[in-house]
Amino acid sequence: MDLGKAFSYPFEDSQWATSILICGVLIFIPIIGWLMIAGYALEAARNVANGNPSPLPKWDNFMEKLSLGFYGVIIGLFYNIPVIAITLLFSCFPIFGGLVGGDEGAALGVVSIFFCLFPLIFILALIVQPLILAGTARYLQTSSLGAALNVSEVIALVRGDLGGWFVLWLLYILCGLIGQAGGAIVIGIIFTLPYAQAVFGHLLGQKMIQMQGQAQMGYGTPYPPQQY
Repeated sequence: MDLGKAFSYPFEDSQWATSILICGVLIFIPIIGWLMIAGYALEAARNVANGNPSPLPKWDNFMEKLSLGFYGVIIGLFYNIPVIAITLLFSCFPIFGGLVGGDEGAALGVVSIFFCLFPLIFILALIVQPLILAGTARYLQTSSLGAALNVSEVIALVRGDLGGWFVLWLLYILCGLIGQAGGAIVIGIIFTLPYAQAVFGHLLGQKMIQMQGQAQMGYGTPYPPQQY
């Protein structure tokens, strides 16, 4: 993966300041704006995978970014179903304990959550997050939600390059930290968050290009990139 290119390409675009600023303003628009910001990263990934020489997204297609962000959230929720289910299950412990044993029972429930839930969630995250990334990449390649949610094929895709997907997840975390760093000076996040989204989009796009070769080796279905 070309990390240097991912971190530098936004500034190579002549309209980078406008692109980043508009994305930054959307931070202050709940839900709709956040979905568009997510779509911004996914559009960057698709542009890179399609060989666009200027992959930094422009803001001439707000609804397209909204759609990409929406489907990205759906994919994330789908693969997080085990995490959500276990969280809901463990959240019942303090309630049940309070009904049976009063305050001591509720306290025991909280302790159970702390020592059992968080380690389990961490382990599940190690499994789930690469699947979310792979499923998202498949959606961008195929424009098919069904392909993104085909668990068996997504698992096969991840197994074909487990280390690569895990590294991409770590880079996703790094981009998240970069995006939040601007919050230290409040208004700085208007720049750092969109920049981090653009960087991660490029990294995901690079991975999508690698997926084509991986599919040729027999891991998953070799879907051709979609042109837009």
